[in-house]
Amino acid sequence: TLLDAVQATRHVSRDTTQRWLVDLENGRTIAALDVQWRLHALATKHLGGIEEETDWLLESWRYTLDALPHKPEALLGGVDWISKKWLLDAFRESENLSWNDPWLQSLDLEYHNIDPERGLFFQLQPAKRIGEWNHLVRQKDVTRTPPVDTRAAGRALAVAAFRKANRPYVINWDSIACESHDCLVMGDPFQTYLEETDRFVRQKHEPPANEPPL
Repeated sequence: TLLDAVQATRHVSRDTTQRWLVDLENGRTIAALDVQWRLHALATKHLGGIEEETDWLLESWRYTLDALPHKPEALLGGVDWISKKWLLDAFRESENLSWNDPWLQSLDLEYHNIDPERGLFFQLQPAKRIGEWNHLVRQKDVTRTPPVDTRAAGRALAVAAFRKANRPYVINWDSIACESHDCLVMGDPFQTYLEETDRFVRQKHEPPANEPPL
């Protein structure tokens, strides 16, 4: 068992040596990849062969774990940090920049731009197998149609309502807010919060008590 799962995640994400060692409750350390391999083995044992989609996920997981230490370039376009680091490394070397250069910070932001015309991710040529996966799983309708059984459904309802009313809003993973500090908390990722969101949106559309309705 990990001593502190949150701290371990932070440590791994900031370990540029890519050793990725994490602490266990028994005082020992273990490589994060070994943890992943153990989890993969358990998932394969209990979930393998049940359905095609699950088997595809298990195979994608296995391929990623195998490629990480041996051939990370095979994951370009599929693993986000590998893709972004490759782009930044290439640009930094071509322009002879240091990692502290503001130019790289700007590129870092542009990598995540979801506009296909501007986002650097969309300019990346993925590795062959990753490209095939991306083509297989990407569906145009998911950019406008959220999952129906998660809080994404509630977030989508709020975005549509606030955009239609031309109201300023803030959307986080676990909350929505409109114009003020009042917010609707969505703590459970597997609830839709559709009824709660509908009430919240209607409340925000109602005029203040001292203001006559339009």
